[in-house]
Amino acid sequence: MCLSSAIHIGRRQVIGTLIGLGVIATSADAAFAVDLAFSPDCRTFSAINVTAPNTGITFRKNPNSPTTRAATATVFRINTASNIVIPAGGASCFYAVVGNDSYCFLARSSPAIANVNAVPGTNVAAAPACQ
Repeated sequence: MCLSSAIHIGRRQVIGTLIGLGVIATSADAAFAVDLAFSPDCRTFSAINVTAPNTGITFRKNPNSPTTRAATATVFRINTASNIVIPAGGASCFYAVVGNDSYCFLARSSPAIANVNAVPGTNVAAAPACQ
């Protein structure tokens, strides 16, 4: 094998390893995702625990479409009795919080929003703050 071939094989192995690690990291984040079903009486809720190094929760309206982006969705934080609004004009927002609480998808301005996806993490995508 010539040196040039060995360098190309080495590069492919490094690239393959990096891609594999990216897939693993993405899968790990997805494993912590919680889908909050619409529950106007808050009987359907889920506990979400945000621990360091995470700094909050990214909430996203599903499905992501022009109709759902134009609508608002409200998530209710049960223990603190506070509303978190995913505003019209976007698909997601970031809610800065640390700790354990339960959340429910309480209200929506369009029935097109089937559920709200919640993922503990950091705001690496620079999502706007929830209202």
